[in-house]
Amino acid sequence: MVQLVLYINIDKMRNYTKFISLIIINCMIVFSSISQQEYQFANTVNNPYLLNPAAGGLSDIMHFEASTRMQWVGYDGGPNTVLISGNSQLKIGKTSGKPLSEFNVRNEKLFQNPEITIAKRKHVIGGKIWNDAIGPFSKTSIQASYAYHLPLTRKLNFGLGIGLGYSNFRINDSKVILSQQNDDVYDQFQGNTATQNLGDAQAGFVVYNEKLFLGISGTQVLNSKVELNQIVTGNNFNRHFFMIAKYKITSGDIAIEPSIVTKMTENSPVSIDLGTRLLYKNSSWFGVQFRTNNSLIFQVGANLIKNFYMSYAFEQSIGKIRTAGSSTHEIQLGFYMGKNRNIDKELKDKSKETEKL
Repeated sequence: MVQLVLYINIDKMRNYTKFISLIIINCMIVFSSISQQEYQFANTVNNPYLLNPAAGGLSDIMHFEASTRMQWVGYDGGPNTVLISGNSQLKIGKTSGKPLSEFNVRNEKLFQNPEITIAKRKHVIGGKIWNDAIGPFSKTSIQASYAYHLPLTRKLNFGLGIGLGYSNFRINDSKVILSQQNDDVYDQFQGNTATQNLGDAQAGFVVYNEKLFLGISGTQVLNSKVELNQIVTGNNFNRHFFMIAKYKITSGDIAIEPSIVTKMTENSPVSIDLGTRLLYKNSSWFGVQFRTNNSLIFQVGANLIKNFYMSYAFEQSIGKIRTAGSSTHEIQLGFYMGKNRNIDKELKDKSKETEKL
């Protein structure tokens, strides 16, 4: 989530004291320069690509997903995030294997998750577009990514990825409450449009196979300064670092997948999500996570029909701010797309086999 206090150099901006007072006094209860600025999802374990540009293309399918997180429901100005993402393998040169395979060709209900593929080189492209808002502050971003995967061993793949994009950070004056009405300085400031456009980058790597996933990534790596209407503030879009690790243990139709998600940023406490998912026939799941800032998360999801899946998470705050943060909801809707089945080729091959007999 976007969480900032805009500290301005008073020596350079003596004429903007009312604006300074507005930002610091009215927004300090919600925004903190030492807190996490990036969006967060409880369902990140389902789709690590949300935080790591190297984590696309783990399977030989196209993957599209729309996610929304509604935090502090019932509280006006609470954090709200909407994100759309997609990624797919491409065939580049002779070193790449088949980029896509057939998937759920029988259109089964409660179909199985796509298999993780290893022991081959992969070129992966992807993209994300999202809007993240809290109170009067919001940030809209778009990003494209490329990753290259190659085998470390016959049973383990390694991938390295980078994402490049563009963001628009802005203040929504309709959500600002002035301590003094008819503030000419603030009206002039808003008349010039309180926005900032900036480029940004992400990077990460992954190590994985059918059971294991480990990914480490960094976002906002350019560490750009917050600057609105040519006013340079004392804040930066801080670098964030993430680690996602999970391991699947399978016994018959049941699988247990313990996981850990670690989030770190400058001048902020480390946040850790410890969780476990229980999967049935690799097609439906239930999970529980504990976040070290005193949150308990429950998650349920299933693969539905014709390659669609849905996941829902409810986050219950159990700390001191449980009154404000007791109702946080997440919804993920996703779609897998594989290679079209070539029925004519199958019939032709079958006919040739029959002739040989």
